[in-house]
Amino acid sequence: MKKWKFLTAVAALTLMLGACNSDDDSATGESTEKDSTSAATDTAEKSAFPMKISSLTASSEDEEKGTTITFEDVTLDKMPERIITLDYGFLDTLDALGVEGIVGIAANGGKGNIPQHLKEKYVVDGVADVGTLKQIDFEAVAAAEPDVIFISGRQAPFYEELKEITPNVVFIGSDNENYINAVNETVDLAAQIFDKEIEAEKLKADLQAKVDEVKEKAAGYENALVAMYNDKKISGFDNGADSRFAYVYNDFGFKPATTDIEASSHGSDFSYESVLSVDPEVLLIIDRTASDVDAIKADIENDIIKQTRAYKEGKIVYLDGVNWYFSSNGVTTETEKLDEILNELK
Repeated sequence: MKKWKFLTAVAALTLMLGACNSDDDSATGESTEKDSTSAATDTAEKSAFPMKISSLTASSEDEEKGTTITFEDVTLDKMPERIITLDYGFLDTLDALGVEGIVGIAANGGKGNIPQHLKEKYVVDGVADVGTLKQIDFEAVAAAEPDVIFISGRQAPFYEELKEITPNVVFIGSDNENYINAVNETVDLAAQIFDKEIEAEKLKADLQAKVDEVKEKAAGYENALVAMYNDKKISGFDNGADSRFAYVYNDFGFKPATTDIEASSHGSDFSYESVLSVDPEVLLIIDRTASDVDAIKADIENDIIKQTRAYKEGKIVYLDGVNWYFSSNGVTTETEKLDEILNELK
């Protein structure tokens, strides 16, 4: 009798334990299912796409047609894998961030004024040559099947035509009044699209450190004048809102030798006598021809310029036209531009 009772008790206990284990298994399965659902929800919430992108400038003026071009927001369904950029500065920024997938640039048959480090990497087989900065080969653009196209002011007149190839056309503009901030905005935009936020913060910090170094150097001079050399002529630029190189004064810290230059993005005709009349302590010469510096010195350093303070004190600085005129706004090229000034004004 006692033995039966003992066996009965054991059996009952076994049944109870089995039921408990069954309940535990059921609870575990339910918990796992909830965890999986939660993880999927978290992933969906954290996913950056679809992503709405606004052009950095809402509109641009088509000077030839006298019309305003308005840039629409675009929605990217996924991270672009096939990229065309028609702006060398933005190409430079994408490259600095380590973005892959460039399938087309305006290489102009390899003769474009592209920074050498970009030319070596992107003027190659496998990257479509889609024309020049102002003459786009639309058939080549379409054949490259881009997911997104980045443009700047030179290509703005072709905005509607490019949208027929892909609706994802993003305008990367510049702001001469808030120049470095605008550069940082392009870096942030690229970082947002291509998940490069960590890399972007370092690039922006390095650029700002270089800007601060130049501003400290600029503070030691009474004034400066920015001029551009092209075809044996020079154009002058002050710190006005419409001045193409106003940022040299407003962001880099140089005090303008004059604020009486006709406002123009291309500068005003500025004779050598005009340079002498304002007599800058520092004369910054941007070589629009992107030629050998020695080839333009004979024109610039003539008998008139030799009378200026800048010449007498050895403060004429010749600047690389490729970086300064053709590929501005790139985070690496901007750093190189600042280094040019620092290296010459030792």
